[in-house]
Amino acid sequence: MYSIKQHLANLWLILALSVFAWAPLLTPAYFFKAHDARHTVFYLVEFDQTFRDGFGWPRWSPDFAFGYGYPLFNIYAPLAIYAAEILHLLGLSFIDAVKTMFILATISSGFGMYGLTRALFGNSAGLLAALVYIYVPFHLVDIFVRNAYAEYVALAVVPFVFWAFTNLIAAPLRPKKWDKVVLAGLVYAILALTHHTSFFTFTPFLMVYIVYLIVAKTGLSLFYFIKEGFYALSAGIWGVAVAAIYLLPTIVEKNDIKVEQWTSGSYNYLDHFVYFSQFFSPMWGYGYAGVGLQDDFSYQLGVVAMVLVSFALLFRKGEKTTSSTSTFKPHMFLKPVRFWEVKTLTLHANSDLFFLGLTVVVILLMSPMAAPIWKVIPLAMLVQFPWRLLGVTAFTMSIVAGALLASSSNLVAQKSMGYLLLLVVVLASFPYTLPQYTEIPDGAETPLAVINWDRESITDRVGMVSVTEKQPQTSPMEQQYLNHEPLTVAEIIIGHGSLETLHHGGASSQVKVSAPEPITVQFYTYDYPGWQVTLDGQPLEHRYQPPFGLITVDVPSGDHVLYLRMGSTPIRTIGTIISGLALLVTMYMLIF
Repeated sequence: MYSIKQHLANLWLILALSVFAWAPLLTPAYFFKAHDARHTVFYLVEFDQTFRDGFGWPRWSPDFAFGYGYPLFNIYAPLAIYAAEILHLLGLSFIDAVKTMFILATISSGFGMYGLTRALFGNSAGLLAALVYIYVPFHLVDIFVRNAYAEYVALAVVPFVFWAFTNLIAAPLRPKKWDKVVLAGLVYAILALTHHTSFFTFTPFLMVYIVYLIVAKTGLSLFYFIKEGFYALSAGIWGVAVAAIYLLPTIVEKNDIKVEQWTSGSYNYLDHFVYFSQFFSPMWGYGYAGVGLQDDFSYQLGVVAMVLVSFALLFRKGEKTTSSTSTFKPHMFLKPVRFWEVKTLTLHANSDLFFLGLTVVVILLMSPMAAPIWKVIPLAMLVQFPWRLLGVTAFTMSIVAGALLASSSNLVAQKSMGYLLLLVVVLASFPYTLPQYTEIPDGAETPLAVINWDRESITDRVGMVSVTEKQPQTSPMEQQYLNHEPLTVAEIIIGHGSLETLHHGGASSQVKVSAPEPITVQFYTYDYPGWQVTLDGQPLEHRYQPPFGLITVDVPSGDHVLYLRMGSTPIRTIGTIISGLALLVTMYMLIF
């Protein structure tokens, strides 16, 4: 029986051995050549502006599209950015806040995998799986090559999600276990709020895993299968409720942006399948994904992970864990069994084979032969790149690799072998922990970084909303950004008068207008659901003006103050209320 002190020792060991994966983040330099490195920082800059503008849950990013703005945080899960914002408010620079979050996510991913795999196969298995997960190639690709911040944080959350649902199903079939339901739902919501693609990607596999656990626990008892399934379904619904503040607007309002610009061209999923040779190639590049075999970064499953998985299968011991006595027989399928006859643990002999099976399925789904399947999956285009499923194989293979050290009678030999394998994992993966260091460029932590990105990506990455008929190539504010001048946020397009910018925040602008005649004023802001305009404190109707869909208002003669502010919409309000109530109930259940 492991003591708390022994568990803490294991966690300290994971922390110590993970240092090689996050030590590069301790240097003054960064790696801005990584694919999304600039995004990672300027997303936080954008979030900070809107948060400081008085929006507790930011939805608008003010500097995208050359200053016309974009509803980035209405369609991009913001929780990971929120966490970095807290660190920034505590005094860290934007870059240091991001670095710190990468470090915390790396360590947390090991802790979560330790907890999950330990529950399935024992403590030594948990240790090995934790280190394999930290150092599996795609995990390192996500930080040092892609710098995909939100996805990397989501990969740290995933083991906790599976662990929470494992504990939910593993709990005895007592009359009520709603505390575990709300806990599993809360962790599931955190995944949804961290990275929507990971949420949609892992959910089908989580559902299959839950079914597997229930069958492993209840056998062929339909009565108890339904009962356990009800608890699991309740946890899933509860998680969606907690995350409703983000999920509902994202789903309902997705057509208010030009979705097709993020699902076509270089983002077309049909161009990003992985060929079998690439799964086993040791190639390690820092470039981008191309069409077919024209790729310049690694899709490998990982030599160490594959070898450990092979040995885990070769030396598997069959029954890895014990369960309470069970008397399930086929004839029980259609009738309830007595409460004490139902298994109280979900730890099953074939869990390693289950996760191996998932690994094989995911590999096939990433290959070109799976194209017909992707074409009929409604959300496939939102995943953008089939190779993103390497995050799933990183997860599943780590668990199977950990099963190599499943509980056995010879604990001394098991521990000795475990420590040796931990060192092998770290040493063999060390070459993949070397990023391309760069100096921090001027303006990297300012809105100018967004403008520079737009200037370099005019053809396909300047965001558009649904009322935008023509993709902007510049804006009247571009030169002001470049010259570090105060921004002029609006202009008079019909009539004569003067206009003075009083305020420009993350999701609000205020201008003073003086005109001897009625005029028409246009804000340099995309029209999007939620924008509200007031004239001297009174609501003023607005419209959008082609071709860019900018907010336009008619103003009477005289001296006036126009105030533009992002408000709510019915679906955002509903989502906020649902999330607020669900979170309050969750906190009550977990505390009391």
